[in-house]
Amino acid sequence: MTITDNQAQLTRISARIIGETVRARGTRTLLAEVAKDLISTWANKGRIRARIAPPVNWIVSKVLQPGKNGTGRGISADVGQFLTAWARKVNADHAGKEACHAATRGAAIHDFLKNTDFGEIREMVETSEPCVLKTIEAFNENLWKYPAKVGTLVATVIPLMNIFTKASREILLPIERAIGPDLLADIILSLVKGINGADTAQLINTVREFIRRIHTGSLLLGKGGKPLFEIYLTDLLHDCFSEMDPELVKKIRIIFAEDRESIANALASALRDNPGITLSSLASFGSVKTSAIKARARKLGVMEEIDPDGLKSAITEGMSDLDTYEFAGLINTACRVANKIHDAKPDIVSNALSGVVDSVNADEVRKTFQWLIPDVVEALKPLAAVVMPLIIRALSELINPDGGYASPEHREALEAFRAVLAADGRG
Repeated sequence: MTITDNQAQLTRISARIIGETVRARGTRTLLAEVAKDLISTWANKGRIRARIAPPVNWIVSKVLQPGKNGTGRGISADVGQFLTAWARKVNADHAGKEACHAATRGAAIHDFLKNTDFGEIREMVETSEPCVLKTIEAFNENLWKYPAKVGTLVATVIPLMNIFTKASREILLPIERAIGPDLLADIILSLVKGINGADTAQLINTVREFIRRIHTGSLLLGKGGKPLFEIYLTDLLHDCFSEMDPELVKKIRIIFAEDRESIANALASALRDNPGITLSSLASFGSVKTSAIKARARKLGVMEEIDPDGLKSAITEGMSDLDTYEFAGLINTACRVANKIHDAKPDIVSNALSGVVDSVNADEVRKTFQWLIPDVVEALKPLAAVVMPLIIRALSELINPDGGYASPEHREALEAFRAVLAADGRG
């Protein structure tokens, strides 16, 4: 079939769809009402028109009378034929020339861009703010005059959600009943197989280059040693935080914490009534952790297989970029903050720990450590001969280094430690 024949077929099918739509009962009724309204408006402008209007109305009502001249079969078949014919025409066009529409579409896009003043569009959007806000204000003012209707609209969401849930279940139900695991996996995983890896990598590279260019431009346009992104973001957050209510921030954090507690309580209550779920989770613990361990081991295995020279170069570059001064500054800052908190409330740690320890069941802790420590020791015995000498030697060097400590606190602590060992008969 030639391109001309395909176009002719599309035209015929389109004509049938339009004709069937016009002959449909609903469309004819709509057209009759529209014509009646237009004739009535036209007849009100003169006596002669008023006399002509009734017979015209009668003719229109007979011509557009519902249920006449219609095939009654609908347009679904014609729509299917139209899509098929359209696809056949497109395929024929592409077979003749892959970029058959590129030239005309390029020209159309060029004409659109050339004749569109985006400055006017931007100005329209910028100046629309007061009007839009006033419109929303008027909408809210009239909407909340009928709170019952608002409640009804909100309540409509519930049946919609239930319908969506049940419909989703009905869509997936045939898959559960009729399709086997092998066929289902072949259908779904074919999507993964069909993805072009090279094109995906090029897309990722393009996105990363896009991000890199923005970052580089931010550094080039920055001021005072700060990138432009940091400057703009600082201004944005400053304006935002200055308008926030600190008391409301505190309350919201507490609310979220209490909501998490409520979720945990509800989950625990439901699991208590359905212990099978908890038992299933426990039964899968080994398989889940084994898979996670295998995944981590495989990632580490990749590093093991890397060429030593390349690994050395990468580690050297990575460590050279590690700012140890900043890391030390982090520790110093953390210590200063801890000291400041302690100065403000010296008993904060002791009170907190005392409150915890006083509430701990000593018998349960003793019972736990009675079996836990021996089990851990028994498990570590095969490694003790290798590890313990190194640990003991390291502790000895830390406790009593070769050069000795000039600090009086160190000497006092060391003498106290020796006294404890001597009192036990081991000094």
